[in-house]
Order: sequence, then structure tokens, then C-alpha cells
Amino acid sequence: MKRFNLTILLLIAALGVNAQQAQTGVAGGHLLPSDKQIIVMVNSPGPGTKSLNIFRKYKSYEITKDQSGTGNFKKQAIITFPGSYAEFKKRAGASLADEFKIQVKAKDDAEAWAILQSTDIQKIGYFFLSKEFLEGIGMLWTDTDIKGNSAATAYRVSGIDAAGKSEVIYTEAISEVKRVPFPKFKLNRALVADSVVQFTWSVPAPAVNPAVFAAVYKKSSTSKNFTVAAERLLVYNRDDSLHVYFTERVKPGELLTYYVQPFDMAGNKGAGSDPTSHLTKSFKSIATITGFKVKDTTNALYLSWNSLPRQAVYSGIQVLKSRLAQKDFVVADTLSPNAVNYLDRKVLPNMVYYYQVRPLLVPYPGFKMLPTATAHGSLQVKKERPSKPGGLHATQDSTRSIVLSWDKNPELDLFAYYVLRGTSDKDMRIISPPVRDTVYRDSLKYLNGETQYLYAVQVMNLAQNMSDVSIPVGIRPLKAQYVASPGGVQSRWADRGVSLKWENTVAVYDNVIGYIVFRREKGEPLFKVISKVQRLPFFRDTVVISGKTYEYGITSVDAFANQSLLSPLTELLIPTDDFIAPPSDLYLSNKPEGVQLNWPANDKGNHYVIYRRQASSKTFSKVAAVENASSYLDKTVVPGVLYIYKIAALLDQTESRTGGEKAVRRLK
Repeated sequence: MKRFNLTILLLIAALGVNAQQAQTGVAGGHLLPSDKQIIVMVNSPGPGTKSLNIFRKYKSYEITKDQSGTGNFKKQAIITFPGSYAEFKKRAGASLADEFKIQVKAKDDAEAWAILQSTDIQKIGYFFLSKEFLEGIGMLWTDTDIKGNSAATAYRVSGIDAAGKSEVIYTEAISEVKRVPFPKFKLNRALVADSVVQFTWSVPAPAVNPAVFAAVYKKSSTSKNFTVAAERLLVYNRDDSLHVYFTERVKPGELLTYYVQPFDMAGNKGAGSDPTSHLTKSFKSIATITGFKVKDTTNALYLSWNSLPRQAVYSGIQVLKSRLAQKDFVVADTLSPNAVNYLDRKVLPNMVYYYQVRPLLVPYPGFKMLPTATAHGSLQVKKERPSKPGGLHATQDSTRSIVLSWDKNPELDLFAYYVLRGTSDKDMRIISPPVRDTVYRDSLKYLNGETQYLYAVQVMNLAQNMSDVSIPVGIRPLKAQYVASPGGVQSRWADRGVSLKWENTVAVYDNVIGYIVFRREKGEPLFKVISKVQRLPFFRDTVVISGKTYEYGITSVDAFANQSLLSPLTELLIPTDDFIAPPSDLYLSNKPEGVQLNWPANDKGNHYVIYRRQASSKTFSKVAAVENASSYLDKTVVPGVLYIYKIAALLDQTESRTGGEKAVRRLK
């Protein structure tokens, strides 16, 4: 018999939640394979029958296996219906047998045995979902010795009648078993109350469905791993969709996460649904703070209240504080949900403080802000000195002030800070008015840039008790001091360099230690520093260009790098003759092509610039520049015109003055 009634197969139990994590399953058939075992369906009743008794035609069934697929079948088991209720109890287990007897309302084993023999589907009910029950009545057999199995392994079921005649019911190989994908379920409906949860996961029904059963897993907010909440639930089909329904009783106030995982009749598992988290608590039944009190204690106010229930609905406890009874409350702190007290040290003596304490809830639909518990208290006067300020720093900013900053004292009953200044820790005096900040600026107006100053801070509380003086810090102001400028600056050209000398200010003023030389080309806006600090009142500048005019100035420098104003300037034109001179003579003659110029060669180079003008003009124009030559033919002249020529020498881009002028009239 090769056709099975799928209604019967849907009643077969799955093998548990620890089976192989496969993404495909088996949707009915003779063989139901998994990675742990092979379920072999012995036989099923014909269509339309109301009884599952398969032992009417055959008295027993023989199961054989061909492990290698070569046709060599070996006997594995003989399956029979139990001969008595005692035998059924032995096969299925005493626990299941006793549960069956209670469920079918049998008075004793004999009445239970009669109902079992009828195998009436309506009477037996959900016991057909139990693998142990089906094995007990001989409807299936499980092969757990599958280590040597392969895709070619085949099973054969034969029926044996009362006369001992055997007939093959079916033969099937593992390779013939069709596997299909599992659908992935999604949460469709959730009902969560204080003590019960109900969930329905759904998915559109596929054409072929291997998902017969489902397991539900859950995890609380205090546990690390998921555990089994429901080991075996039936997947049912309604409205063209598959559904899994789950309900259980829970403790109020738990944060629970659930997901469902389908599996087939052989125990192959599909993908789990996305986890979904829920709080088992309604907003109306959430407890608030009770027993809230405020008590005066040493330098603080002690707040206490009754503990909240240990429930996951709470995310913390918020403490609010104000000096007014009805408004201006600010958050003083946020504590853990398990806290039952709070010590507020930030209080002033004889000042009444009002407190509110309320639980904070985790973000969840329907949860609002809970009401607060309110109490008030005050701290008695304490004659204690405040702690001395710490973290004092002194810097100088761009506004020419000494900036002092320090850490804020932890006490709240403070009146003001006071800044002290002196040149040693024994002569420090208060220089500031009451400072209600942790920053103070001391003007440099009356400070000496050559003196090291010490600064410190004290603080006074509302009871006019003064703290000890903080640890002093020292700073010398970076303040410009008067430095005399050098006078009598002179310059002259000698030995191809500019020699400078000036008044020896170092010998006159004690604070002057040297000089710095500045230079600029005449007409430029800015000076450039051309020396390091000079100890002597003279300097030689050799990095100059002939023909340019330079201006020089000197500043004095003191030991703190303060400079004087720039001295009066001295100006000098750098001569060119020391570098290069024009030709000593010039010879002009008429040639057929133009005017011929000749001149004696210069011993420093043979580069020249030729200038020309007509006798009627006052301005010379550049005619040509020649290199490595001492003659030039001017072909651009006009016949009958009187021309005047002159020549300048050129060396390293420096042009000498021009030589003597010579005239010639171009022949017609």
C-alpha cells in the first residue's frame, strides 16, 4: 500500500526540539528521515475508516532494511498489536498508560484495554500525537541504528496474515523521500496580561507543508539562554494560513521574549520566528513608591522608601529636588530599580528641601509616567570649615590679564571665593572682591614683568567660616618692559659689504643684553631680521644687490626677550662699480647694412646692453642685449638721421651705469 492517509500522519508525534537544524522537512510519506533516526510507517487504515486498527487484515508486520542498496534486505523488527493492556503499558510506558486510562475515563485496565482495541479516533483523541503511543499500538517503528545508512538505503514493510503468508506492503529508499522548505512564522496576535500570555504565530499556507508541529522557546530578562516553553504544539490550517497557538501562565512584571520554531513529523526543524518581547504587567497594577521619608544626618539628608517589587517593568528610580513645595523640581539623581535609599550631600544648612521619588518604567505601549511620592527635610547648622580649594591654575591670556581658575568645592553652603597674591607664601594678601565663580582675572596694569608672583584661593561658607589657603601657584607676567633704543646708527660701503655701527646701549642700560639688526629695500613696507642677537654694537651685511638702496634699523633686547622700538634709520645706495663697469670707449662707423658699434671687452664678462636715441629726442631706448660679443651692427637706423649711442655692461643680472655717449649720422 503506497498511499497513506495524511490525516493519520498529522497525528504522528515529532521527535523533540533537539533534532537537526535543517531548513527543509518531510511532508508525509512511508519514511520520515532525520539525522538521528528513521521513522518507518508500518501501515495506515483505508480512507474513510473511523478506526486506526491496522491489524485486521494482517496479524503482524515485518520490517527489513537494505542498508547498502544492493537488494540484500535484512530483518529489523516484527510489529504487532499489543496482546493485553499490560503489554501496551510495557511498550508505551506506565506513565502514558495511566494517563490514557484517566483521559478515556476508564474504571480499570480492562475498560481501558477495550477502548484501546477499538482504536476509535474520537475516543483516543490527542494520544495519536504521541510517538510512544503509536509505537505502543504498532503503527510505527523507529530505526535508531542509522550510522551506516546512505541515500541508497531502503526499507521494506511486509504484512503477515493469520496463515503466516507474507505480502510486501511497500519498499522505499531514503533517496525517494521528498524534502520541502519550511515556512517561517511571524507573530500574528499577542494578548499579554499580568498572569497569562497568549500568542498566535501565522504564515500563508504553502502548497506542501512539512511544518506539522512547533516548539515555543522563551527567555526572561534575568536569564542568558532560551528554554523550551512548549515542546510540541500542533500546527493547524485555517483560512488558507498555518497557525501556532500558545498560552501559559506567567508571573506578573516579567519581561519575556518568545519565538516559535516549526518541525516536521521526523523532527527536522525550520527557521525560528523573530523573537518578540513582552511585559506581563498592566499599567494599572504597577506599584509606586511607598513609605518615603527624609531624615537629617551628618552633613546630608537621608532619603528612604520601601522597595519596589522585583519586576522587569522598572528601569530605575528618579529622585527630584526643589526648594519650593510645588514647582521648580529638578532631577537630583537616577538610581537602580532595587534602590531603597539616597544620601543627598548637596544641601545647605537650615534650608528646607522638597523631594519627589518615582519609579521609571521601561518604554512599552500603554505605560505612562507614574505619580511621585513626596517628602521634605532640612539640615541643621554645622560649624565646620569648608575644604580648601584645589586644582588652581594660572595662565596669561591675550587680554593681558593673569587668568586664575580652580575646581569647584563640593560644599553647597558656600558664600564666595577670595584670591590672594604675593611674591612669597608668607606675604600673600587678598586682592579680589567676593568671587562666586571659579575664574578670576588679575590685570597686568600694576604687575612687574620681571617679578614672579604667587597666587592662592580661599573659600568662605554661609556661616562665615574660612577654609585653608589652597596650594599656591607661581607665574611671571609676560609684560613688555621699557627697553632703550640704540642711537647714532651709521652705515658705509667698504670691502664689498655694508658696515653698520651704533651707540653701545648695553654699556649704558643694565637690562639691555644685545641688539637685533633689521633691513628693508627702500620703498618696501616691512623690515626683515638679518641677524641673531648681537652682543657688540656693530654688524656687517654682505648679502646685498648692487644698485639697490637699503634702509637699516637696530633694536635693543633685554633678558626677557623684550625689544625696544626701532632706532632711527640709516640709508645706503649699493654702488655698482665694485661689481661691474661699462666699456671704457665706444666706436661708431657707417656700414652698408647699418651702423657698426665696437667697444673694448670687459674683463668681468662680455654681456652688454645697447641704448640709442635720435638727436632730436631726450630719451634713450634699449636697442639690444648681446652676449659674449664686443661689437654690434644696428640695422634699424634710418638714413640721414643723427643717432646717439651708449652702452652698459651686464653681470649676473646686474647692469652697470652706462658709458660715454657717441654720435653718428647715418649716410643716405
